[in-house]
Amino acid sequence: MDNATPSFAKQLLAEFIGTFIIIFIGDGSVAVAVFTDAYNLAGVSMFWGVAVMLAVYTVGYISGGHFNPAVTVAMTAFGGFSPRKAIPYICAQIAGAFTAAATVYGMWQTFFAPTATKMGLTIGGPGSERLAGIFCSFYPRISTTSAIFTEVALTCGLLIVIWAVGNARNTNAPQANLGPVFIGLAVMVLVAIGGPLTSACMNPARDLGPRLLTYVVGFGSVSFPGPHGHEWWAFWVGPIAGGLLGSVIYRFAEK
Repeated sequence: MDNATPSFAKQLLAEFIGTFIIIFIGDGSVAVAVFTDAYNLAGVSMFWGVAVMLAVYTVGYISGGHFNPAVTVAMTAFGGFSPRKAIPYICAQIAGAFTAAATVYGMWQTFFAPTATKMGLTIGGPGSERLAGIFCSFYPRISTTSAIFTEVALTCGLLIVIWAVGNARNTNAPQANLGPVFIGLAVMVLVAIGGPLTSACMNPARDLGPRLLTYVVGFGSVSFPGPHGHEWWAFWVGPIAGGLLGSVIYRFAEK
């Protein structure tokens, strides 16, 4: 294998592919749960964790395995990642998430109208976020303030784990290239505890890319601005703030 540093174009492609893998498996698992009732929150949480693990193992070595604007922003602020690369990375992540959501929608397209009818809903009408939620994040049980706080807490925890796993000074860090397994486990448990509140987004691209897809296929104001009127930006503010907070906390704790 060539040990040369991959070109920037290959790094962007890796971010696209890695984010695609995460959303294809994650949103795909939610679609299975909604349309077939094959498994519950525990099953969906497991698939999200496995998705992140597989993405990092597959192409993480090429780009650094961000696959998440909150990670890219944190790495830019605290990890020496080039600010010039940040915006292109985030665009690649959003594109990968949109493409994955479109793929899942194409697979399950014929299920949406019959399921909406069964639920007594109209696509794009009140309550249809129950179907749009296959792709993007909503918070039907709590306020916008509580949702942002939840996302801050969840993403803070995720970034602490990411920094700890990648810290060469951490003698307790997993060895033998097992870091992605533990990051995946962290995602799994965070989705399990935060999923019922905010869909446990923790990743602005994971929300925006699929949210754009839901708008394109007819969910209208359910997608933008969302039932609360704030979903489209709340899932950027919460994860990015949480990622920065987690980075500050870990930096302080390790010194």
